[in-house]
Amino acid sequence: MNPLVQFAAEAAAQPTAKALMAGLAMGVAALSLGWIGSSYMKALGRNPEAGKAAGQIIIIAAMVEVTALLTFLLGAFLLTA
Repeated sequence: MNPLVQFAAEAAAQPTAKALMAGLAMGVAALSLGWIGSSYMKALGRNPEAGKAAGQIIIIAAMVEVTALLTFLLGAFLLTA
């Protein structure tokens, strides 16, 4: 086995590493939600007529929200496992 892979596997087994990975995953999910919302508001400010197609944006945001919730659940699972 590759020594780097073995080191990563041993480090991931530590409780501190699990908490760090879970927090990192949840942070990335939260940042992506904020980034999508910010970009939508900027685009809507430039072109107010685009607000009529808000249903499509809400569906996309809902899919990202579900991904963020699944990431949160995965993080909670990693912390308890």
